[in-house]
Amino acid sequence: MALSLDVVRQVEQDLLLKADVLAYHIGSMVTTDPERARNVCDEIITRLRAAVSAETESDLRTDVLRSIDRRPNVRLAARSGGGDEIEEFILEILANSSGLSVQEIVDRFQEAEIEIKRATLVVRLHRMVQAGKLTSRTHGHYVLSEAEHNRRQRA
Repeated sequence: MALSLDVVRQVEQDLLLKADVLAYHIGSMVTTDPERARNVCDEIITRLRAAVSAETESDLRTDVLRSIDRRPNVRLAARSGGGDEIEEFILEILANSSGLSVQEIVDRFQEAEIEIKRATLVVRLHRMVQAGKLTSRTHGHYVLSEAEHNRRQRA
């Protein structure tokens, strides 16, 4: 079944956003364990090359399953919906700080070359506060909630 051009564009934008998030996280890993970061990057590239070189959908599934079998120590995280990468990015940058203003969060997105409108970010931050993942100490200044902080320490 062929996808419409609009759907292809949406998928393309989603994939590029995910690539930006991956690049940010791999860049963070480099400071702690450069060799592991390089290995993760190589594995991602291998899987992506398998996806574009596979002649049929079943070949692609087989290639992906083989790559997962080769890397049993890689945990696969289930995502409940689109945009979770943005939320994870926000949680990650707040986990590595004592709190940030909206502008500082916007700056971090720009540094990672991830496009997000300020208004969209503010709405996302508000929803994360409502979900108990963040706390707003003062207007426009966010930190991880105690529950989220504890969850991350247990993980």
